[in-house]
Amino acid sequence: MLKILHTADIHLGARFSGLGDRGAVQREQLRATFKKVIATALEERVGIVLIVGDLFDSNQQPQRNIDLVVEQFGLLNDNCIPVCVVPGTHDSLDSSSIYRKFDLEERCPNLTVFAGEEMSFVEYPELDLTVCGRPNLSNRSYSSPLKGLKSTTSSRFHVAMAHGSFYIPEKTADDDHVFTIEEVRDSGMDYLALGHWHRAYCCSEKPMAWYSGPPEWIPDQRDRGAVLLVTLMDTGEVTVEPREIGVRGCDEVEIDMSQAQDRAALEARICAGASGDLVRKVTLKGLRDAELMVDTEELEAELGQEFFHLSVVDRSHPKAGQVLEDAERLIRNRFIRLMNERIESAEGEERDIAENAFQYGIALLDGREVL
Repeated sequence: MLKILHTADIHLGARFSGLGDRGAVQREQLRATFKKVIATALEERVGIVLIVGDLFDSNQQPQRNIDLVVEQFGLLNDNCIPVCVVPGTHDSLDSSSIYRKFDLEERCPNLTVFAGEEMSFVEYPELDLTVCGRPNLSNRSYSSPLKGLKSTTSSRFHVAMAHGSFYIPEKTADDDHVFTIEEVRDSGMDYLALGHWHRAYCCSEKPMAWYSGPPEWIPDQRDRGAVLLVTLMDTGEVTVEPREIGVRGCDEVEIDMSQAQDRAALEARICAGASGDLVRKVTLKGLRDAELMVDTEELEAELGQEFFHLSVVDRSHPKAGQVLEDAERLIRNRFIRLMNERIESAEGEERDIAENAFQYGIALLDGREVL
């Protein structure tokens, strides 16, 4: 039996510019969570740690992040736990690569960085394990990270590391280091450790192939951060246990303004489920009463203290009767007159439909996004 800790997309040094003054706080949280990744590996007594791309958010890093990585890998080394790293899209193995600037393998005797241009492998006889990996040479590529993958050793266990996108028709960009389900199935691996997608996701069960997602929240991530604890059994069975270790969470809330009776009701809806560790994006949509004025900056300032970070976007529109003609826009004015006539002549549900069509039509004519 072999136990593995699989993680990816740690993004040390990420700027978090969209968080304003909270960006620096979240950068420090990434460092703290990275320490928790290593602590989890020690607590679980894993045989090896796999970091599948984007350990760093870019190839330009402060010395303190390099020192942190060396320190934490040193803790693994003290406990005879090897670690494998494959360069990803943010820390790709290009001419300016951080893995070329700093010889991390020299400072960390238990570390293997896959730095060859083609698929290569390293054997761990004490674990009866072979790990295969191919670095990303740039942030975009039409070449599969599984190109050239095959089982070539007599080890009991074979594991591959790949940073790229699993091919989903009409959803996956062709230049996003794409690999296919056929490549996964033909790999001959016991387990494929994947990175690049920012959520835990299983794309194959035979052989088992998982994305771990980031261990701590970064933009475009929805789930709370986790690592994967992977167990390879001598019988061929593979189990994968997501272990949540991230501190921050994130959600998106849409509020239909036709259901908000007043400012107090709107504020209560925005703050429902609030937490000091939650990043929340609120979108206001639909038709609102004209007297219910919305100032997104004011809402963010007044309610932001309830969250780690709050952003509010207003895409709602005033109800019928609040839209005025514009002397310079003849098509818009004609539409207003025709729709007002239609509304006046309609009754019941037909009138409601006409009023909604009126508001959405005005929004479109004004070049606003309609939700």
